[in-house]
Amino acid sequence: MKFTKYTIIALFFAACQAEPEMIEEITPLVHTRASSLQFTQTENINLKELGIIRPSKLIRKDSLYIILTPKSKYRFAIYNNNTGKLKRFVPAGSGENEGLYFLTMNLNGNTVSSFDFGTGRLVELDLTRYATEGYTPEFTPLATNGKNPLGALRAGNQLISTGIYTEGRYRCTNPATGDEYFSVPYPECAGTSMSDSLKSIFYASNCMVVNSSNTRLACANMQYGCLDLCDIEGNTLNRVNEIHLNRPGITVQHKRPRSTGIWYPIAYTKHNLFGFCDLTTSDDYIFALYSGRTYRQYKGEMDKGRIILVFDWNGTHVRTYHLPNTCSSISYDKTTNSIYALSQEKGKAEIITLNL
Repeated sequence: MKFTKYTIIALFFAACQAEPEMIEEITPLVHTRASSLQFTQTENINLKELGIIRPSKLIRKDSLYIILTPKSKYRFAIYNNNTGKLKRFVPAGSGENEGLYFLTMNLNGNTVSSFDFGTGRLVELDLTRYATEGYTPEFTPLATNGKNPLGALRAGNQLISTGIYTEGRYRCTNPATGDEYFSVPYPECAGTSMSDSLKSIFYASNCMVVNSSNTRLACANMQYGCLDLCDIEGNTLNRVNEIHLNRPGITVQHKRPRSTGIWYPIAYTKHNLFGFCDLTTSDDYIFALYSGRTYRQYKGEMDKGRIILVFDWNGTHVRTYHLPNTCSSISYDKTTNSIYALSQEKGKAEIITLNL
């Protein structure tokens, strides 16, 4: 899969250049009376001693910790806290059973998935088989028919993806038959005259989750605070709610300038408030880790946060949690009714337990 200029802009913040007025939040959610979650160090797991360097995302499932390590020789690590054993998967590269660039992870049942936007493939790890000798994850190509997906997950027998799509915001793909269906218009955004092509760039970077019955999807935008909720009805999605936490800080160029070699059609400003870092779910709630940071103030640390906004599956705000540590990822475990978070304080990554 070749990178388009749009993809590079959408994912790597290369367009953070303009200097307009400060962007103010228009939601009261992050300023409501909030509970402060206390934490404890999680079962004395020392990531550095395990050789897990610069982790970015975390999923907890029973005694397993699945960790995304996007800058390591292997992109995924699975640590069994009961046995103390660590296994690594997906070596860096573009070949068969290799991977390049990953932003998020998703847990659905006993399967962890993550989309590789470097190769255009969805990688799925079966947690019931991962420790079996010779096990390799499953790779499913989604960059087909000229499409440029940027994020994907599995919902039952089909894959749901977002990307540089003009036919609709969501694409449902049946890997068995190759059939694909597009649905749902793009959410309301800053420019009413913005084309679907530009909107697909604007909403390019997302984290997605589905509920346990695979009947509802939540999609949160990373670069700007938009949460989109949809019903999943067969191969069609229908929006039930959309939430906007702030006005996006962007500049839009509808036409390519004659005098430049690189065109930034959507330019996020240094004052733009970064949106959602990660999502995790229970049967009843969506837990959204929110940043609210700007590139101007935090540079490369704006994709982390100290606020968890809790919504029900209709998009109603339930409560707000303030965290003592800056975190890059959260994972709810119903067996302990706790959130396990990947803390990123003072250059040290550690797993902490947030007691609800």
